[in-house]
Formats: sequence, C-alpha cells, structure tokens
Amino acid sequence: MQILPELELGWFHRYPARFPASALAEIFASVQEKLEQAPLLVLDPFAGTGSTLAAARQLGLPSVGVELTYLGTLIAQVRLAPPEDLGKALATAEEMALLMPTGKTGNKPSVPEDLVYWIGQNNACVLTKWFTQLSSEQDTKLKRWLQLAISSALRPSSRWLPGSIKPQTDPTRVPPPIGVNLQRAARALARDCRMESKNLTIPASIKPGDARTLPLESSSVCAVITSPPYATMYDYYDVQRLSYLAFGWPQESYLQIGRSREISKDGSGFTPPPSMENWYCGLYRGEMTLAGRALRAYLQAMRQHFSEIERVLRPGGIIAYAVANSFKSGKTFRLVEAMAELIAEFSFKDISVELRRNSVRRILPAGRDPKTGRFSSSSQPAVDERVIYAVRQ
Repeated sequence: MQILPELELGWFHRYPARFPASALAEIFASVQEKLEQAPLLVLDPFAGTGSTLAAARQLGLPSVGVELTYLGTLIAQVRLAPPEDLGKALATAEEMALLMPTGKTGNKPSVPEDLVYWIGQNNACVLTKWFTQLSSEQDTKLKRWLQLAISSALRPSSRWLPGSIKPQTDPTRVPPPIGVNLQRAARALARDCRMESKNLTIPASIKPGDARTLPLESSSVCAVITSPPYATMYDYYDVQRLSYLAFGWPQESYLQIGRSREISKDGSGFTPPPSMENWYCGLYRGEMTLAGRALRAYLQAMRQHFSEIERVLRPGGIIAYAVANSFKSGKTFRLVEAMAELIAEFSFKDISVELRRNSVRRILPAGRDPKTGRFSSSSQPAVDERVIYAVRQ
C-alpha cells in the first residue's frame, strides 16, 4: 500500500483557490512512484497561493510556480520567503493596528473612492496612514508580509456581505474598525508562516506570468503538479477587488483562463475535443452564446498551455492535473475527459485518469450557491474528482 507523506499547509489568506494537503500528499506520492525517483524540479503553472510549492519544499523537492494574479503571487512570495523575524513582523502590525484617523488635518484618505465606499471614511484614513508607513519600509520580506496582512483585513472591515465570495454589499453593515482585523490577520499569518517553517533552504520560487507563455527554459522541468482553472469558474480579480483597489494593482481579468465575460465571436478553425463537442456545438450553440464563446476560449487557452508544458517538460517527465467533472442542468460536464483528450494532442504517452482515493478534503467543493458564490460540500450531486497523469515522450 502506498504511504502518503505528511504535509502541513497553512491558510495564509482568504483566496478562492487552494490545494488541500491531502490531495497534494496523494499526488506527490503517485508522481514519485510513477517516476521511480524524486523529481529534480517540480512546476505548478497555476500556482495560486503556492500550496504545491510549499508541499514540495516540505518533501525536500525544489520547485517553481507561475501565477497570473498579483495577489496570488504575493501570497506565494510570503509563504515561501517569510520575514526573518516573525516576532518583529507581528509587533509592527500590532503597532500599525493602533493608529487612529486624525482629526481636522490629514484626515482625507488617499485611496480610491470606490474603496472608501466599501470600507468607510475612518478605515480609509487609517489605511492611508499604513500606506505611508509601508512606503518607507526597506525590508522587502516584511513589507510583503504587512501588505498581505492588510489585504486579509480589508474584507471583514467592509460592507461586504458576510459569507459571500462575490462582491455584494450588505446595506445594513457598518464597516468594523480595520485595526482589529489587522491584528487578527497578522496573528493568523504568523501562525501559518511558523507552520510551514520546515526546509526553508530548499529552493522554491514563484514567477509572475501566464501559463500559456511560461517564463521557463525548454526541457527544464521534471514534473508538473497542478490544478488548472475550471471553465467559467471565478474572476479572481473581482472576488478580491478590495485588495486591488487598495494597492492599485492592475485588474487584468481579460487575461484569465476560464473568464466568462467580454468574449467576442471567433470560432474560426476551432474544433472542440470530443467530450465537449455536444456542449459547444449543441447545448451552448457555439459562438451564438456567451457560454459557447467562453467554453471555446477556455479550450483554446488550455491547448496553448499544454503546448508550453510540452516545451518546458523534459522527455520522461510526468504531469499530474487535478480536475473535476461537474454537473450542469442535470448533465455531466466532462471536463476530465476533455482535458485528457487535449493532453493526447501533444507529445504525451501513458495517459491515465485516476480517482482520488483521499477525498475527505475536496479540491473542488460539491456545489456553489449562485447568489453568494460560496461552496457547500453537502450539496448534491457531488463533483467527480480525478487526477490525470501522463508522461512526456
């Protein structure tokens, strides 16, 4: 019987995508078993918050991740390179949390009006003070850590509807003081950093970039372990809009694989994989509907991605993609089969689709409330989670 490694992964941030430790333990064990050796370099091309990279480090394996979003990259940077002195970092955050908005002078916030609407005038003034302090911080690791703690404090200090992932306003909610939430976020972040303090000398890095044009040399990777975006799943910028407003990061939603908005008709020469033909041509009516165009754009993007994986993965290297079928309008959306069919279009062999044996913690929760965007693991029918393995020829 295969023995799974023990992994301890922190939470770090309320981010809408993460790889649970149980799934990663199973996949890493299977990858090493199929390779018959430990991979020299692991890649996660959809790195998100860096869970795969943190797991690889705990297992003593060098790794690199590529992540499109600014917030995901920041979270991964903090978890992989935390401040040298966490005690000092926590003390700095708690000192900042005590700052109060000034009276007659200097009480005009310098943050965008949209953010003032969400968090209120007092919180916006406090945030302005924090940004002034951060601007003079010379310690890059500490500065990133404080930015992440502030990011975590924004939503609970706003008019955001509690329990909702989507940006919905609760008209009766008075924004709570942001200082209290910064203290809570900083303490939780310090705990997570300490939890993942094992093997910090093992090389692990995160690169900003697009999974369709990977910033890596050809044949440089031994194994790819990832969970790709699911078609029309999330707008990772929109659900974290408060952080993007606060820090002035570009909201490049149009670059996301799986986006579901502002997609023009352009199906010339496109052929869906067999498992998606009925969805694209029949149920979604091809380019006539936004759903059809979104599915086409998603599959085209994944083809570009697998072409890049073919380039960066050395011959004999292995890929492991955690994917789930879902259920739409009473029909099975066979994303697992479609993904395997896309992989087969490139230089891969020994393609296998395996049921995750450890399903206590799901990669994709079973269902989502259409109003709040929140998932519930008890809704029926459940998703069908699989891992696709293949070897580079």
